[in-house]
Amino acid sequence: MKKALMILIFCSILAIDARAGQLHAAEGSASPRDVKRLMLEAAKEEQVLNQSGLIYEDPDLGHYLECVVRNLQPARFNADLSFRVKVIKDPRLNAFVFPDGAIYVNTGMLAHIENEAQLAMILAHEMGHALMGHALKIFETLKSGAVPCAAIQERFTQSAAGTGGSSPVSKGSAVSIEAYSGSLEQEADRVGLELLINAGYDVEEGINLFMHLEKESVKENIHEPFVSETRHSVRDRMRNFEQFHHTHGGAGMPGIRRRDIFLLKTKGALLENARLDLKLGRFTAARMEAEKYLGISPGDAKALYLLGEISRQKGQDGDIRRAKAFYKKAISMDPSYAEPYRALGLIQYKAGEMILAEKSFQYCLSLSPNRPDKAYIQGYLRKCQERGAKKRPCS
Repeated sequence: MKKALMILIFCSILAIDARAGQLHAAEGSASPRDVKRLMLEAAKEEQVLNQSGLIYEDPDLGHYLECVVRNLQPARFNADLSFRVKVIKDPRLNAFVFPDGAIYVNTGMLAHIENEAQLAMILAHEMGHALMGHALKIFETLKSGAVPCAAIQERFTQSAAGTGGSSPVSKGSAVSIEAYSGSLEQEADRVGLELLINAGYDVEEGINLFMHLEKESVKENIHEPFVSETRHSVRDRMRNFEQFHHTHGGAGMPGIRRRDIFLLKTKGALLENARLDLKLGRFTAARMEAEKYLGISPGDAKALYLLGEISRQKGQDGDIRRAKAFYKKAISMDPSYAEPYRALGLIQYKAGEMILAEKSFQYCLSLSPNRPDKAYIQGYLRKCQERGAKKRPCS
């Protein structure tokens, strides 16, 4: 499973782009057989990813993303392309596309952008890859008998791990691929800009997006945000985008941003990403995302509970006190939500407050009697009752 997902992700790093044209098999030595092979390989990998359990399911968000894509797509393009969008539960800043038009966006990317115009820039860039047939160009570049995506994936994985080991792609070939990839990224940005302008979006937000992702890459020590492979590629692409914009985009012209609707439609993915960041121990990112969610949905019990979990797991001075306050506020906002009772019970138990802990655990089980950790909580209940009984005076 991991291998298949790596193939998907790193294919995207070097793959697929857009223009109001068609899949450019004629630009290389590609044959219909090569095109068919690439599309079949993409379909297999899409199926693996779609069945992996990593797809974030939200019909309302899915409909919204499809609408944005429809607004962006040109009137005429290759009939082999069918643009659609899915969201992956992954906190990294990434988005990618398959040669048949299937676009995947990470929850991490959705969590770090601010409006529909920035979302449209990401989607337009990926559509650009597909429309320009970049996957096929790379397929031809790597024509060595190996499946190109797998070869790229293995080379990139070894490089990222710092193994210095051999690769199925020779050193000289790898250099040419990286240089070619840079030109493809520029082409995708240029075509994406054209799609953005034609759809009426605020192009300045595309520049703001690059600036924001560069800051995020520095803050979180991420070297490859937004499908880029070199340390300075975000800055290079930002400069290129500004140049494209001022030359062709009508700089200063107002356009669509739509911040409120974007935040409303993506808030579920935002909270999901906060949970993912918490699992990775990225407490600052998780807290910022949970607070951003509360700015959209004030008083939401699940977000308040998550803030409590962030404080409890962080465990520094004052964090336990803050965690208890968040749990109690979550309970006040939704008394039927079981999770904060469980968390509060654990804190009370560790503090020796057996009677309070017993009540919290009992509330949790009464609200969620068939929960997966039922035996775990029942064990704590017995300990509370045993230790509490020892402290009760004899009658």
